[in-house]
Amino acid sequence: MALVKRELRPSSELTPFRTWGPLSIFDEVNRLFEETMGDFGRTSVPSTYVAPVDLYETDDSLVLEMAVPGMGPDEIDISLEGNKLTIRGESKPVEDQGVRRYYLQEIPHGTFVRSFTLPVEINADEVKAEFKNGLLRLLMPKVETARAKRIPISVGE
Repeated sequence: MALVKRELRPSSELTPFRTWGPLSIFDEVNRLFEETMGDFGRTSVPSTYVAPVDLYETDDSLVLEMAVPGMGPDEIDISLEGNKLTIRGESKPVEDQGVRRYYLQEIPHGTFVRSFTLPVEINADEVKAEFKNGLLRLLMPKVETARAKRIPISVGE
């Protein structure tokens, strides 16, 4: 893929002979959008990193999985206060001695804090945190009273 800077045509320029194809209408819409909106409509790099999370429940525990690519376990802090779980970390940019001239920069960097109110009571002493291939996984066992219990049904005669 190559990035090409398109020069804007002066509004007085008329081009009566254009080649049209099945997708050329989209090119024209994009051109009109760029001419009127400029950089206003383009997305920019987020100023803070937001680590995506999955939080789900099994029969005996809550499981939180957080994608933290490029970070190590020493750059992440986990705390549990009552039923409030807080995860803090920092995604640092790669330090390079050379000069970088970005054509595209979408990888977010910065500090993040994510806090979650846990939906069930967990046993804080048995929480386990694992880190593998940029995925942080917290296994939080539920207290016995919060676990689902099967109640047998007796058939009356």
